[in-house]
Amino acid sequence: MIYWYWRYIPCRGVTLGFEDLAIYPEAEPILLHIQRRDPKRSIKIKRKHVVEDLQTFRKIDDLDFEIALRSASGDGIFDFNPVHVFSFLLMIRTAGWIYAPAVLNVSMLDEPDSEGPHIYCTPFVDTVPSHYQNITLTAEDAAWIKANMATGLRFTKEAIFQNAMQALTSYHCVPYANAALLLAWSGLEALFKTDTELSFRLCLYIANFLKSGSDRSELFERLRRSYNTRSKVTHGSGGQLTDLQETAHFTRDVLRSCLAKCIELGHFPEPKKLIFAD
Repeated sequence: MIYWYWRYIPCRGVTLGFEDLAIYPEAEPILLHIQRRDPKRSIKIKRKHVVEDLQTFRKIDDLDFEIALRSASGDGIFDFNPVHVFSFLLMIRTAGWIYAPAVLNVSMLDEPDSEGPHIYCTPFVDTVPSHYQNITLTAEDAAWIKANMATGLRFTKEAIFQNAMQALTSYHCVPYANAALLLAWSGLEALFKTDTELSFRLCLYIANFLKSGSDRSELFERLRRSYNTRSKVTHGSGGQLTDLQETAHFTRDVLRSCLAKCIELGHFPEPKKLIFAD
């Protein structure tokens, strides 16, 4: 493909359960496409092929799949918002975290066409998650992401979504459960704004937003316990708690569920309507 039409983003940390898929938009021409690397096929691109500047060569150690992004106007100007939204939606849907160190002008799935440097990349981003999970993006997950790309792009203009997604993204880069728990709650507080009776009202809003019947009561109680742990951590007395990691993961998953429901509904929660259960 012509270099100025496309950019390629090598990704690892999540595997695809399918070969490839056009993600965005729904109709042609496609701007965002993902393709799995055949795990049985070795990566032919070596350090000598990838250059960051005139003196720095880069090695991309592993590759699960690749994102291809097209220049919408064909003039070499690229809008990376669809890439960010894709990674956000993947995180919401699967709890997976993509490590994408750089943007390349040539696909790593192709055979090298030169012995010397011929792939140019943006400066490497060395931030990696505190842990990788065995996450597979299924065809069903990818269909959900594809169906909600337009809403996700619209939400990126909203401070509520920006704050919640910053919390969810940062969660995966923090190695300590106490700090991760605070991040997860900060994301929930961004979605459900309340000024009084914070622990009670916030947990009530979330439970009413996500659940009904006895499930709602059970979630409310778990949220209250999580918020109590959050308060202990905030005031410096949570260091010896034995269930911090489990509580942090639970709260993170509640944040993911809330974001997923917001996206599916096409709007954010209205706390005043969540005081009383349906």
